[in-house]
Amino acid sequence: MDGQPPVGHVGKPGSLDEAGVGSTEEKPAVRRLWWVWSLLVLTVLIVGAFVATRSALLDVDEVLVDGVGGRLDRLLVVEVSGIRKGEPMVGVSSEAAARRVATLPWVAEAKVTRDWPGTVRIWFMERQAVVNAVDLMGRWALLDSSATVLEIPVIPEAELPTIRVDRLGPAGTRITGVGPLLEAASAVTADLRAWIVALVPTGSGVRAELVGGVDADLGRGDDYRDEMRSLETVLSRVVLGCVVSIDVSIHENPVVRRDEVRCG
Repeated sequence: MDGQPPVGHVGKPGSLDEAGVGSTEEKPAVRRLWWVWSLLVLTVLIVGAFVATRSALLDVDEVLVDGVGGRLDRLLVVEVSGIRKGEPMVGVSSEAAARRVATLPWVAEAKVTRDWPGTVRIWFMERQAVVNAVDLMGRWALLDSSATVLEIPVIPEAELPTIRVDRLGPAGTRITGVGPLLEAASAVTADLRAWIVALVPTGSGVRAELVGGVDADLGRGDDYRDEMRSLETVLSRVVLGCVVSIDVSIHENPVVRRDEVRCG
């Protein structure tokens, strides 16, 4: 009929139908392009972050050491920690560095922390020497309260009491079976220290070797404080040159054996 489009007519080029088809075909391409740019940006960010952590901006600038005690050289602590100036901060393992510092015989406890952007802090607590120890070969060592060998000194420390042991190991090792000796040593007063040459283990407990070759039997005390007080009282009242032996194992009733031939 006049005025009606022919059968099969789909519209002129550029009509709405063709525009809709073109728009549908473009959408997958746009999505692919978006994903490519997203991955590229993410890659750049990751690479940039990695490069930044490995750059001089985030490396170790200083290592600060704070220790409780005056025995250890701070430079030795830093060296043993394995931390080096200039290495990346992210490469510093605080736990591993602290374990390395704790291998030093004088170190009782260690902690390492990272203070961004470029500082590492090492803190440690030193062990305290409580006795000199001498073995059957005449070798000396300093021990702490756990019987750990802290150091092999050239000469013993005069302000510390001395104990006798069978054998000493290298620094860092622990001597076993000396608990009673350490207990007795902790009870030695400043006045008694001048009288006692060494503390020795015996089958009945602990014996104190005194100046002049006199022995004082301390027995098996709980903490040896009563026995040391009793020994101090005896020594203040006798002439040591006339005494052969002293027994304060029963601290309420000390027994003094005199040399009657020499002293009459």
